[in-house]
Amino acid sequence: MSHPQIFLNGVSTFKPKPKLTISQWADQYRYIARGTSPEPGRWQTRRTPYTREIMDVFNSVANLVVVCASSQVGKTEIGLNILGFYMAEDPSSIMYLMPTEGMANDFSKTRIEPMIKASPVLKELFSGNTRDSDNTIELKTFPSGYVAIYGASTPTKLASKPIRVLIADEVDRFPEELPKEGDPIKLALQRTTNFFNRKILIISTPTTREKSRIIEWFEKSDKRYYYIPCPDCGHEFVLMWEMVKWQKAENGELLIDSVYLECPACSFHITDRHKPEFLANGRWVRTAEHKTMPGFHISSLYSPWVKFAELAAEFIEASRSRDKSKLREFINLKLGEPFEDAAEEIEIETLQARREYYNCDLPEGVLYLTAGVDVQDDRLECQIIGWGIGKESWIIEYRQFYGNPTGDEVWQKLDEKLSQSFSFADGRKLAIGAACVDSGGHHTSEVYKFTKSRRGKRIHAIIGRAGQGRPIAGNFTTNNKAKVMLFTIGVDNAKATLYQRLHLQTVGPGFIHFPFETEKLCDDFYLRGLLSEKLEMNFKSGKKKWEWKKIVARNEPLDTAVYALGALEIYPPNFERLKLEVAELPKEVKPTQRRVISERKIVSSINIYE
Repeated sequence: MSHPQIFLNGVSTFKPKPKLTISQWADQYRYIARGTSPEPGRWQTRRTPYTREIMDVFNSVANLVVVCASSQVGKTEIGLNILGFYMAEDPSSIMYLMPTEGMANDFSKTRIEPMIKASPVLKELFSGNTRDSDNTIELKTFPSGYVAIYGASTPTKLASKPIRVLIADEVDRFPEELPKEGDPIKLALQRTTNFFNRKILIISTPTTREKSRIIEWFEKSDKRYYYIPCPDCGHEFVLMWEMVKWQKAENGELLIDSVYLECPACSFHITDRHKPEFLANGRWVRTAEHKTMPGFHISSLYSPWVKFAELAAEFIEASRSRDKSKLREFINLKLGEPFEDAAEEIEIETLQARREYYNCDLPEGVLYLTAGVDVQDDRLECQIIGWGIGKESWIIEYRQFYGNPTGDEVWQKLDEKLSQSFSFADGRKLAIGAACVDSGGHHTSEVYKFTKSRRGKRIHAIIGRAGQGRPIAGNFTTNNKAKVMLFTIGVDNAKATLYQRLHLQTVGPGFIHFPFETEKLCDDFYLRGLLSEKLEMNFKSGKKKWEWKKIVARNEPLDTAVYALGALEIYPPNFERLKLEVAELPKEVKPTQRRVISERKIVSSINIYE
């Protein structure tokens, strides 16, 4: 072999490895573990072409990128590809931040570790680790770097390490602030300030517009949307939900084959079979060109794994249920849009006009009764609500029992009411299935005493807690002096649910009925009390916070309605089964023990029929 050839071979041997973009690295080296994705095996950016620019923008001068995305578009895979690239190609100090420590641990075990094991180039990085401390659930070290997988709820961990690469995933579910520390995102960002070449990904599905972090960040960005060309006329546009069209059968059911997306220019019917073509030919367009921070928005309308008909069916189901939470989930998870929580006021005249004559205790449609009790210094106030299919509800009656709660007399009156049976027009009778009594006032010990001996009747003490995101029915505790079952009621969520249902104008799921009979005490005082609060936005320490504020002095009708709703959520019945059982009841039925089917573990046998 000649000397020049030897020289050339040497040059070839020491030739630096070509620099790859993140998408190129992922296509060449990333493998998706079986069971973690609908398409395991080698990663292929061509399957989701819209992810290419999101990943490759990190190879440019950009140091902070925002992604506002729905579910099922590969947003988690974007984060994992970025993570893998900086582990293998550009070893760095990395933090992968999840909303909670539990979610971080789960993510480490179910997504990061399988990715490392499935991708040989990543597996090789950890082959030399012999100590357990080098590779734990929350901290994994590799040559010249490490990845810390932490929860945003742990301030000590957020402030403990210098970070060059930060991936903050699902930021809309991060705590609003940490005690004495503030915003967890800002706390994590502070760990990157020493790196001139820092790289930050902020990614999430949005929640409500009022408190969405990802929307706030996206508004600061250049707001890029993925424009696709119409397969027929070539017009470029962004896929929007209002473009999806469908037809229904005579029975109201969706005709699956009728679903299509309509081109806004030529009305061409775009179907799922067109997706590979229009995704491949799509492009990202900046809509806020005066801003420099890259920001991307993508919805599941673009997803190769989601069919237009599936989205139409989910939307129809959410709309039919009239359940605001289902509609919010569709808007957030499928469209990647923030939910606009309607907080407009309701006029009392609107509810007055909805009063109707029951002509009996219980109108047809009621299958289950709950009660909510509020405790004042000189009285107890009790509201009884009937529930039916789709959580359609009927206000049965509202009662005030005057007396000193430190004595037994007023509690005896309440006990008689909660033990009462209520009649349908044909004589069938129904007893109260569950009740909640507020223990948060001045008479906590009396409430505990009353409820402790009535646990078998599912009459429980509760405490109301404010705060966006709290479930209506939280867990119970017996950590109190009386050792009673004390449930937490998320009052903000309950009030929002009730007000959303008060806005409904047509009878059906979620609709609330009001009686005209004067003896039921559903009068103007009651209606004003039901509308006694409104949702207002306030600024505390420079941050937006939505709170319910009283606009009239007496809000017991609203509070007792919240507690009655809480009782329903603590013991959610099987309405379909109850419908059959109530229909089969004879007009005169002797007391018998019936079991109410509940999705929760706390179930007891009580007299609900008589």
